[in-house]
Amino acid sequence: MTSAVLPQAYRDVMEVITDAGHGLRSKQIALVLGLGDSASTVEGLRGKLRRLVTRGWLTQDSPGIFALVDQVSDVREG
Repeated sequence: MTSAVLPQAYRDVMEVITDAGHGLRSKQIALVLGLGDSASTVEGLRGKLRRLVTRGWLTQDSPGIFALVDQVSDVREG
């Protein structure tokens, strides 16, 4: 299944993580998306990231680090 089935906001998140090539923190993702770094913005984004983890799109192998499922080995190495 491709990320095309996801709403645009979720596809944007997936694209940021894909382009990074490794896991990122929610604050880093928020800044890349141009959302700012306020606590409410980062927490809202963290909720989206957790939903993507629950649905199998992302993994949270280390606390606070969100990565694509196939990037897990990169997170462990780096």
